[in-house]
Amino acid sequence: MWEDIKAQSWKAVEGKIAEGFQSVQADGPRDRAGEITLIKKLDVGQVALSDFRSTMNGDTIVVTYMISAQESIDLERLPTKPESRLSVWKKGAGGWQWICHANLTPIP
Repeated sequence: MWEDIKAQSWKAVEGKIAEGFQSVQADGPRDRAGEITLIKKLDVGQVALSDFRSTMNGDTIVVTYMISAQESIDLERLPTKPESRLSVWKKGAGGWQWICHANLTPIP
């Protein structure tokens, strides 16, 4: 997903986000459309992912990880220190779909 975001492959990104998607950010919750709008504002450079932890429950996987990314939103550079994230993915007939995400790092 991060590689698609970095490459601004919006069709690929949108294809991986489930219709019932929800996220929570430091500034509040977002639905699928709100998350896509936020993602399209990102300008992502180098990304480092680490400390993955995952649990499976049937066709659903919950993943927590640390991310350090060179990214900007609306030309404002975001902090690059490692921050935690939580994502939930569900496997369906068309592949894995992103259904939930938590990012509590403040967005400028």
